Amino acid sequence: IVFLDEIWKAGPAIQNSLLTALNERIFRNGNHDIKLPLKSIISASNELPAEGEGLEALWDRFLVRYIVQPITTRSAFIKLLTLKDEEYVISDELQFSKEECEIMQKQKDEIIIPEIVFNIICDIRDVLSNKKTMASTIPTTIEPPYVSDRRWRKIIGILRASAMLNGRFEVNPSDCLLLEHLLWD
Repeated sequence: IVFLDEIWKAGPAIQNSLLTALNERIFRNGNHDIKLPLKSIISASNELPAEGEGLEALWDRFLVRYIVQPITTRSAFIKLLTLKDEEYVISDELQFSKEECEIMQKQKDEIIIPEIVFNIICDIRDVLSNKKTMASTIPTTIEPPYVSDRRWRKIIGILRASAMLNGRFEVNPSDCLLLEHLLWD
């Protein structure tokens, strides 16, 4: 699991290497390809990628997108200022082994997606691709984000994981609430 800070400040060479790492789980070092044991990449930034700089492909690979707002209450801000710097240790019984992760990955793929969820996803896709309008619910001045087919496929994996982690064998419409963090540009 990799954490990258300030990813959009990295140079084009690093960003291109990241694209290959995310797509193929390979790092190219000169003439040698190194297979990466990569499970997940998490990134943070104080800015969004700049438009028109060719970063769309890399931006598209980050599936879950969440904006963290600054602390707004005085009490929470004071609590932040007075926190002690501690290293958090996760107890062994709460950690997943490599084998458990592989089993969960296979189990996730068995989660059923019912027709109602496919209908929700297809309706949203139609609205985003301008095939369908939602009357006055979407102002015409807002350009809907482009969502690649690759991204839709990965979104299905997130919905299945949500159902599985909630002890269900089937995705339900409540899992679609996650789309708020998956479908913006």
